[in-house]
Amino acid sequence: MRGLSVVVSLLLCWCAGCLSSDAPAAKAWTLDAAPSAPAGAVLEGAGKAAFATTRVGTVAVDAPYDKTPFVVRREDGSVAFDHYNVFASSPAALLRAPVRNRIGADGRFGSVVNPSSVAWADAQVEVQVTDLSLDCRTAGRRRARAALALDVVKAGHGPRVVALQGSGSGEADAAEGDYARAFSSAVDAALAEALKSLKAPVGEAARAVETGRK
Repeated sequence: MRGLSVVVSLLLCWCAGCLSSDAPAAKAWTLDAAPSAPAGAVLEGAGKAAFATTRVGTVAVDAPYDKTPFVVRREDGSVAFDHYNVFASSPAALLRAPVRNRIGADGRFGSVVNPSSVAWADAQVEVQVTDLSLDCRTAGRRRARAALALDVVKAGHGPRVVALQGSGSGEADAAEGDYARAFSSAVDAALAEALKSLKAPVGEAARAVETGRK
């Protein structure tokens, strides 16, 4: 009888070990801000800044990229979430530092402040991220991808007035598994391209802005 009790105890311990075994912990990754470049690096020949003080405003990330797990584009064209590789915080929160560094280095935006700052600002930069994914559609190849649009909005009361608009995309090799570096590079390239493409909305785009459509 004692032998039977020992066997039952061992089985219970084994079952408990199986049921309580934890999955591997997810590895959390950040987005690093690019080193500040000299003012005017993006706008060649820039003289006086177009704005005295610019606020980093809304940073919005489209679904499904707004979650912390990586969005993976697979070979069969489907999209999946990688719960073993995640962003350390919400992508929108992580993007604020890269955005601030990039617009601060541009030369057109004067002093750059965060949304929480009480400083007066004559412009606000709003960001809409439309892609933040790990592209694995080609066998043996991994690329971090980012795409975004920028609106530079004039400060003041009354209707929202967009002074400048731009968009950009970027990608970087992620084959070595350093996802912080890969996504940081992709985001920085997208920001640089968007800043370089900034221009006043014209025609249909200007009418859409005036009526509140985007």
